[in-house]
Amino acid sequence: MASARIAVLCNHTDGDGGAFAARQLVNQAYLDCLEAAGATPVPVPDMADKRILDVLGLCTGLLVTGGADVDPRTYGEQPRPKLGSINPRRDHLDRVAIEHALAADMPLLGICRGIQALNVMAGGTLLQDVGSQVDGALKHNQGAPGWYATHDLDIADGSLLRDILGCARVGVNSFHHQAVADPAPGFRATAHTADGVIEAIEREGGGFCLGLQSHPELMAARDERIARVFVRFVAACEG
Repeated sequence: MASARIAVLCNHTDGDGGAFAARQLVNQAYLDCLEAAGATPVPVPDMADKRILDVLGLCTGLLVTGGADVDPRTYGEQPRPKLGSINPRRDHLDRVAIEHALAADMPLLGICRGIQALNVMAGGTLLQDVGSQVDGALKHNQGAPGWYATHDLDIADGSLLRDILGCARVGVNSFHHQAVADPAPGFRATAHTADGVIEAIEREGGGFCLGLQSHPELMAARDERIARVFVRFVAACEG
């Protein structure tokens, strides 16, 4: 069987117009996890819609990576005071890639911003800032190494995530201040933290489509159970 080719969305940085030019980047950990699971990662920058779709047409799966906040106007809201930086070029790339993947039932894994963009592009909404919008919020931006789990997730029975991890509760890392508010039509929330924040969504019916608020790519090398997320994703992309 040929290796799965997985499109990995890049982050765009504007630069300063001088020596630090605009760049499109992918964190190495995403690539390492996909390669360790047997896949060939294919970084995809923001470019014309046709070019994005041309590259996706060569791939068998889509990984939507972390990054800046999603523009709240994308889901019909005005910016709240705690909204962080937004990047229109990243929003554009996510929209084109996610809409294509959902229409084609392409296996999709969204991580951190990736779960948020997946939810928004499918018709859902976000909490613009967990700390100011959730009563009794936990600390969701940890002061600990990325490989270290700082809070627990309760995982829904019958969910894909529970099937992958083989447990009802798991410890994960946390580096975010936005989160899913209302899941998109056709999606359901399948993991929550103790403060009620949604940390996983899954598409109902169809193939592999999972969004995770945590960063499994930072934990996989030390936690075999977390590494199964990439193993199962790549297996779906090979099928």
